[in-house]
Amino acid sequence: MALCMLVALVAGAAAQTRLPEGVRHYWGCDKWGGSGWRDEAWDAGGSGRIHFDPQVKRHGPASLRLDGLAESGVAALSLEQPAEVTTEKQYVLQVWAKTAGVRGSAQVRALAHGPQPGEMYRPLGWVRLSDQTHLVLPPDQDWTRYRVPVDTLPGGTTRVFLYLHLEGEGTAWFDEFSFAEAGVEVPLGGQAPLRDEDYAGERFDDADLPGNLLSNGGFEEGLAVWQLLPADYSAQVDETVARNGKASFRFDARELTGGYLWQRARIDPRRYYRLSLWARTEGLVGYFFTHLLPFNRHGVPIGWHGANHASEHHYVTGKTDGWEERVLVTRFAPEVASVVIYPRVEDTIGTVWIDDVEIRPLPLDYAPEDAP
Repeated sequence: MALCMLVALVAGAAAQTRLPEGVRHYWGCDKWGGSGWRDEAWDAGGSGRIHFDPQVKRHGPASLRLDGLAESGVAALSLEQPAEVTTEKQYVLQVWAKTAGVRGSAQVRALAHGPQPGEMYRPLGWVRLSDQTHLVLPPDQDWTRYRVPVDTLPGGTTRVFLYLHLEGEGTAWFDEFSFAEAGVEVPLGGQAPLRDEDYAGERFDDADLPGNLLSNGGFEEGLAVWQLLPADYSAQVDETVARNGKASFRFDARELTGGYLWQRARIDPRRYYRLSLWARTEGLVGYFFTHLLPFNRHGVPIGWHGANHASEHHYVTGKTDGWEERVLVTRFAPEVASVVIYPRVEDTIGTVWIDDVEIRPLPLDYAPEDAP
């Protein structure tokens, strides 16, 4: 009896997006990771008074909440990702903010930096956001959008570090923070739909989609197009066992060793893909899996593919009941032009046969809940 295991990586289910041109900095205020922002007290282990609040927010999964204490300050800053600017342009700082019970001062600050002879970068002074220099928020206010023109930057400014600050008692929430060139609209979520030219790779026609982007996926032509590494690993095309046709590929796995096949396929990153294979095992202790490695248009790898660092796919372990199918439905980042698939075994004992390995493009209007 053939069994099928289907996995859909739905992290890319929403329309793929990009920052509008002219946006020098954007933060959704909903997580630290990848944002470049930090608790100002990060080198002391954090203040313990900055939180992402999923209950009180303007947009997205959460807002940034600062909890104040009497005679004490707390702040978040764009330490690792300042806004890259030029003094020849004008900018607008935009943020949504909410305050409650502030008995000190809730502020937005911008600190200009520039290169100095014989040095790296150093502060050039606070950027004026109001008559009081910083943007000062009322002590009690519901969600309000602030759009602050930044008409003048200190001479030599090339970077602006941004701060969300609370001094004294009370609570301040911030959401949807951006620093953009004047005249550029920054939508909620900070993103605009991608244009066709933002995508790398091929352009497939829905009316004539390839059935399989891999060549010789059934091993009917031996190892043509595929590469085996290491070349002397105990694996081979097997013409005595096959799901379809006359052949399959067999790994005779050995403990403390690893072996894999690989083949590269050009893709159209605008669409989802159904990646599948059939496998059967005998005496397997350990597991078989695949890795997927995307490459950009310049042929540079951009990291293993997988949601939340789960980069191993199409797992097969233990004894199968005949041939079993493994399916992954996913799509790749807009900058991906090609993908290498690696069927492999690692530190495993036993025999694994694989057959009918496919990467099949799906229609552009495919939605993950319609998994084929």
